[in-house]
Amino acid sequence: MEKLLQDILNADRFLFQFHITVTRAEPGFLELSLPVSENLMRPGDIMNGGAIMAVMDAAGGLCSLTTGDVANEVTVSLTCSFLRPVPGGMVHVAAKLLKRGGSLDFCRIEMTDGRGEILAEANGVWKVTRAKSQERLSHST
Repeated sequence: MEKLLQDILNADRFLFQFHITVTRAEPGFLELSLPVSENLMRPGDIMNGGAIMAVMDAAGGLCSLTTGDVANEVTVSLTCSFLRPVPGGMVHVAAKLLKRGGSLDFCRIEMTDGRGEILAEANGVWKVTRAKSQERLSHST
C-alpha cells in the first residue's frame, strides 16, 4: 500500500516538489514525513500556510485511499488550525479516517515536529468514488 500511495504522490506534479515520503499506511490511517525546505518557507523562516494546507489535504485524500475500495477522491472541505510556527527541519503528518459515508469520507490530520509537538491540525471531507471489486486504484492524481 505504501508504494502505491508513494507512486501517486510522485506522479503529482505539484506535490512532487514537497519531497513527501509515505512512512506508514494501513486501512484508515496514513503517516507522511517531509523536509521543510527553503522553497516551502515564507518570510520569518517558517513554513508557508498554503504549503501546510496542501500537505494536510494530500494526507486526507491519501488516507481515504488506504481503504482499498476507493477509485478516486476529491476534497469537499478542509479546515486547518495553525497552532505553532513550522520552522525548518522534518515534519510528520498523520491522517485518520473518522467516518465513512456512502460517498463521503471524513478525516482528521495532524502535523507534528520531531518531538511530537502538534504544529497544525485539520479536519476535512473527501468525496470518494468507490471502486467496483474488479477495479482497484491504479491511477495518478
